[in-house]
Amino acid sequence: MKLQCEARIRARYGISRLEVVVILVVILVVIASLISLAIPRLLKARERSRQTSCANNMRQLMAGMRAYHDQHASLPVAAVWDVNATYSLALHESDRVDSLTRANWLQLILPQIDETELATLFDSNVAIGHPNNEQARTTWLSKFQCPSDTFHHSGNPHRFYPVVGQADYVEFARGNYAINGGTHNYDLTPPSAHGPQGDFCHLVMTREPRRYELWGNGVAGINKSFNYDDFANGQSSTIALEEIRAGVHELDPRGVWSLGQIASSITWGHGVNGDNFGPNNQHPRADDILRAPELRFAMGADKLRALGMPCVAYVDRNQQATARSQHIGGVNVAMLDGAVRFISDQIDPGLWHVLHSRETPSAVLTDWESLLEVENFAEDTSRLVVSESSLPGQMTNSLGVEFVKISSGTFEMGLPDRDQPETPLAPAHQVEITHDFLISIYEVTREQYAKAFERDVHDLHTATLPQTDITWFEAQAFCDEISQDDPDFDYRLPTEAEWEYVCRGGSPEPYDWQQDRQSDDRSGEAAGIMPPLPLTPVGSYPPNPFGVYDMRGNAWEWTRDWYDRDYYQRSRSDNPLGPAKGFLKVVRGSNWRFVGEPCLLDYPMQPPWKRNPFVGFRVVATPKK
Repeated sequence: MKLQCEARIRARYGISRLEVVVILVVILVVIASLISLAIPRLLKARERSRQTSCANNMRQLMAGMRAYHDQHASLPVAAVWDVNATYSLALHESDRVDSLTRANWLQLILPQIDETELATLFDSNVAIGHPNNEQARTTWLSKFQCPSDTFHHSGNPHRFYPVVGQADYVEFARGNYAINGGTHNYDLTPPSAHGPQGDFCHLVMTREPRRYELWGNGVAGINKSFNYDDFANGQSSTIALEEIRAGVHELDPRGVWSLGQIASSITWGHGVNGDNFGPNNQHPRADDILRAPELRFAMGADKLRALGMPCVAYVDRNQQATARSQHIGGVNVAMLDGAVRFISDQIDPGLWHVLHSRETPSAVLTDWESLLEVENFAEDTSRLVVSESSLPGQMTNSLGVEFVKISSGTFEMGLPDRDQPETPLAPAHQVEITHDFLISIYEVTREQYAKAFERDVHDLHTATLPQTDITWFEAQAFCDEISQDDPDFDYRLPTEAEWEYVCRGGSPEPYDWQQDRQSDDRSGEAAGIMPPLPLTPVGSYPPNPFGVYDMRGNAWEWTRDWYDRDYYQRSRSDNPLGPAKGFLKVVRGSNWRFVGEPCLLDYPMQPPWKRNPFVGFRVVATPKK
C-alpha cells in the first residue's frame, strides 16, 4: 500500500523517490506538531470544565447552606458529636469516631440541595458507624465530587478500622468539600504564660448537664452553630466552604462527605499559628489525622508527599487539616454570600488566615481580592523618628513608667535556641539598631493603663500585674494618650527587632532553652516551658543584663510590626520595621520567635483586633523635637 501511494505521487508530480520521502516526513512532523499543540489545549479545556463543574457544585452547596440558615436562623454545625458516646467528655481524644460522630453539615443540608430521599436514609438516633446508616454513608454523589480529584471514585472508599489490626471496618463514600472550621490555633491547651496560642480555639465540657462544644474562628464548630449576626466580617469576604481531597488510601480519613470529623468534612487549624498554613500545604507535618501512623506505614512518607498529601507521623488524631485540591496552583473556595473564588497556593498566609475568620472586621478586607496574587507585602521603608540628643540612662515619666536606655548595636536576629534547628522561612540574620532608645523596664501594669485613661483601679491586689486582654489597637491608644499628655516624650510600641535586641540582653550566644522547668528554677522565664507560670506582679523575677524585666516571662507582648512569615528572608539590615502592611501583628515572648519543638509554629501571632489574657505590652519613649 505504501509503495503504491509513493508510486502514485511520483507519477503524478514527476518527483524522485527521495523527494517523496521528504514530503511524507514533513507531513508527519506537521501532524505531530499539531497534535502536540492540541493536547495541552485539550487538557486545559478539560481541566477548565472540571473546575467549572467543581465551582457549580460549591454554589449548589452554598445555596443549601443559605436556605438552611433561612429555615433555622443559623448555619448548620460542622458536626454533631454525641456527649453520651463515651464516659469521658474529651471527645476529641477518642479514636472511636464511628461511635461518637452523628450528623454533619452536609447531612443537615441534604433537604436543601434536593437530596431529601438520601436524608431520610440517615438514622439520627444512632452513630454514623451504626449499621442503620450504612446505605446512606456509602452513597456516592457526583455533587460531592470535584472531577479533578483522581482519588474520588468508588474503588477508593474510606475504611475506618475501629480496632487496628482487626478485619472489621466501617466504610464511607468520599467527598471533596469541607466547611470552614477556622484558621485558629488547633492546640486545645488554653492560653498561658507558656504560650498565648495566638488566635486560639474554645472548648467547653460540662458534666451537669453533659455538654461538649468546640469551636474556633470559622463559620461552624463541633456542636456549635453561628448565624449571620455572629459575623463581624462581610459575607462576601468570609470563606464558608472549601475543597478538600479524597484520601489516597483506604486508611486515609481525608475527604469523606458524611463523616463529621476534622479532615473528613471540616477544615481546621490551618492558619498562621500552625505548620499547615495556606492551601495545599506541603510541609511533611502538615495535616494531623487519625490513623496517620498506619497510613504512613502502609504508603510511606515519601509517597504521601509525592501525591501532595503529607501528614504528621506521630499524631493519631483528627486535629488539623487544610484545603486541598488537584487543580494546578490553588483551590476553590465558596464565600458566605455564595460566590466561588479560586485561591492561589501562594496567597499571603495572613490574608488566608483572616478570610476564614468570622471575627475579622469588615473594613480590614475592603480590597482583599486585589491582594490574592500578592505573596509578600512590601517592606516598610520608613524610618523611625529618633532624637539626635543624648538620652538619660534612666527615666520615669509622670505615669510612673520607668525606662532604661538601650545603646545602639548589632545582633543576630532569629538565632535559634541552642540545639534547635533554624527555620528556613525565618533565617537568622544580622541586624543593626543604629539608635539609642528608651524602653520600659517593666511591662505596662493594670494600674498604669487605667491611670492613662483616668479610670479607677478596681482591684488593688492586681494593680501591678501586667495589663493583658487588650487589643493591639488599645495598646497603641495607650501610647497615643500618654504621648499627648507628656510635653517631653512620645511613646510607641517597640519594633520586633528592638524587642528581640533587648530580650537577648547583649549576648551573642544561643539561648539555653529547655522544654521542662527545673525544680530549682527562679528565673521566671516561661515561654514554651512547662509547667506554665501564673502572671505575677511586674519585676517579681531578676532582670536581664540590660536591666529589663520579664522579657522571657510573665505576659507575652505586642510589637509594632505587621506579621509576615517570610519577612526575615528579605528584611533590611538596619532598623527593620517589618512589612508595610499585613493582617496580623507580631507578638513576642522569647529571644527566638519560635520555641522548642514547634519551631515551625508561629503560635503567638494574632489579629490586632483580638484580646488575649496573656498578651500585654511595654513601650519605647522618644524625646520630642
